[in-house]
Amino acid sequence: MSIVAPVTIHTNHSAQKTEDHSMRFLKHSIIYTFILFPIYVFAQTESFNADSAYTYIEHLSVTIGPRLMGSANERTALNWTVNKFTSFGADTAYVMVITEAITRRRIVNTNSGVAVGIFRGETDSTIVIGGHIDSSGKEIPGANDNASGTASVIELARLWGQRPRHYTMVFTAFGGEEQGLIGSKFFVDNYPDLGKVSLMLQLDMVASDEELDTMPETKSYQAPRWLVEDAFAIDRALGINRLQYSTHFAAINNGFTITGSDHASFLDKNIPAIDFTAGMNSSPIHTPRDRIEYLSKPALEQTGRFADSLLTKYQTQGIPAERTGEYMLWHAFGALIFVPAWSIVSIDILALLLGIGAFLHSRKNRIQIDKKQGVRFSGLKLFLMMVIIAIFTQLGEAAIQLIKGLRYPWLVHLDKYLWLAGLCTIAGFWIALQFTRNWHFSPDPYVYTKRALTLLFVLVVLLGMASVRLALYPALTLVTVSIAIFIANPAIKFTLSCIAPLPMLRLMFHEAFPLIARTSVASGFAINNFGFAFLYSAIITLILVIWYLPAMYAISYTLIVGTQFKSAAKYLRRPLPGLFIAVIVFGYGGYVYSLPAYNDAWRAAIQVNANYDMRSGENKLQLIGNEYFRKVTVRANSLDKEYDERVLKDDLAIPFTADWLDITGHEELVNRQTGTINLDWTLSSTRPWLRTIVTIRVDTLGITEVDSDLIFKHQDEQVTFTWFPDPPETLRVAASFKIPPGAKLIREIFARYAAMPTPIEVTAEFADVRYRTIVTYRDTLSFTGTN
Repeated sequence: MSIVAPVTIHTNHSAQKTEDHSMRFLKHSIIYTFILFPIYVFAQTESFNADSAYTYIEHLSVTIGPRLMGSANERTALNWTVNKFTSFGADTAYVMVITEAITRRRIVNTNSGVAVGIFRGETDSTIVIGGHIDSSGKEIPGANDNASGTASVIELARLWGQRPRHYTMVFTAFGGEEQGLIGSKFFVDNYPDLGKVSLMLQLDMVASDEELDTMPETKSYQAPRWLVEDAFAIDRALGINRLQYSTHFAAINNGFTITGSDHASFLDKNIPAIDFTAGMNSSPIHTPRDRIEYLSKPALEQTGRFADSLLTKYQTQGIPAERTGEYMLWHAFGALIFVPAWSIVSIDILALLLGIGAFLHSRKNRIQIDKKQGVRFSGLKLFLMMVIIAIFTQLGEAAIQLIKGLRYPWLVHLDKYLWLAGLCTIAGFWIALQFTRNWHFSPDPYVYTKRALTLLFVLVVLLGMASVRLALYPALTLVTVSIAIFIANPAIKFTLSCIAPLPMLRLMFHEAFPLIARTSVASGFAINNFGFAFLYSAIITLILVIWYLPAMYAISYTLIVGTQFKSAAKYLRRPLPGLFIAVIVFGYGGYVYSLPAYNDAWRAAIQVNANYDMRSGENKLQLIGNEYFRKVTVRANSLDKEYDERVLKDDLAIPFTADWLDITGHEELVNRQTGTINLDWTLSSTRPWLRTIVTIRVDTLGITEVDSDLIFKHQDEQVTFTWFPDPPETLRVAASFKIPPGAKLIREIFARYAAMPTPIEVTAEFADVRYRTIVTYRDTLSFTGTN
């Protein structure tokens, strides 16, 4: 790896507060000299053209359309991208073909790939610029996610094809990102010159006016500090000021990997990489509404100019040698604070030690009360109070759901409903106080501190098993509660106990909370009866109780030891504060009720499912939704039906046949003693299929020694071959394996289609509709003979 005199610009805003005017002037001069000047020089040739990028987005998302991994549309998009790279002067351009993949759910045979355009530089040391070309579903155009990123990569390839290059530049469009980073994982495992890659930039959703979020890490690796600092410095120097880092969501993602992008595959190979994403919360990604009309051309131009400037900096000033980082990044008030990883571990451990010390201190100073005069179940009473508060937190939404007759009235205006939930929480606290009028609580502070400290201790340990960064939030709460126990001043105790839950509150309502909430709407298809709905609400209630119960115990402790606060609590129990809270809740609730639940961008989903068994001829046509059927119309040859009621599914009395499959070939027992089976089947379909699954199992024991040219999943009891998506019209299944003597083979073929077997049209005012047909074929194969 060759490095050309690197100049790294650091913009530590917290340090700037202590600089005098001359130092700030000098620092800004350096930024403009070493960052903006090279950008200016290159800008004199040609700059990022948002109109060109927008045209590419239109071609990908409209002309080609949805690009599900392995689909014909994805292959068309990959080939088109390669042609673009070639036309821009790439020294080499091709598609890396992917024929098999391990997705998030299964092992599949597929036909995906990675479009690669290589533009040689003065050195073989390489910068990779990537974006994923696939969309997340058969009906999803993927305009922002991620035609916008791919289009920006193509436009950057056009620019850099005309410019002098010190580093070799590899422009890539990854297939299969939505199925588990398939394309980028394949690239880093198979690109012959991966060892020469010094830097990777990923553009994933870049045409939204929302802040541009940066993701510089995976669960195990982080981008070096210089890469993050340079990105923020250029964003500020260009006057864009859109770049942000979601500290709290990143802590959750660090523990559970909720979301990510193709840069992660490079980071896991110890290659400096970073992703830039806009519109996670505001763009209707992963829905049929991810269309070009919801994109922002100014945002596209800003992000393209930003990425181009970042590339310019490294092409002209070199890439630093450091390849990874170990820190927790805090981004607040424009400041970047890199907290060393070791200090997070230290804080977590310190919190546990401090908690133990506070526990022992509180136990030592507990009040000795005669058992006959003691008050029992104080902890349980507070637990019940917390349950009441947690239930009321959800009551505002539930009331509007009931009145409007909708399951997701908050989909468009989630932020407004969160404020309503906060107000209802306050109302729940007032109601809980009413229950305590005749309740007696123990005067011993230890009753409350031991519960608060124990719960927080357990939360720190459990979350620490997932991530030390995730454990930091209950650790900070534990530190605050522990200090409150050691402090003698009642006012300070009360203040600390009130602010103690703030870190955990911030973690729950993190920066990507709208993304997670709206994504959860898809689970509405499974929550389709009262039992499941009740269980779902109960789980949410339990999470709220567990998460905030330590704060309830801590605040109760300060009320016990600070008698001056008891009168305030008694005042809050009076009717007047309750009336005031009720007026605010009902007034604001009325305002929220008036807001639309759905609009053109945010809609519910309805699926028309046809199921057909080729052996028995059984058929069933069903309408199912994640939202109640409001203003839904069904038109078919023998049916004309309208819905406007609280119904989530309905069987449609329309008979049909779907004899679309044909299975030929043979299977034979080649050795009875060993139970060796050879099979060679051909599957064909008269309709284009979306997914095909062939499962082979035996009626006793299991299958062993499986061999096939196809990729398959082998469990003891069965072997599964999967093609996804858009398999060829004809599939060949050839394999050999061993089964127990005398066993019978059970063959099951499962084929899913994005089409209907009978003419039907479903329209809905508040929902998008998709059509699916599932055809199954099951039979049992026995073997006779003396082989």
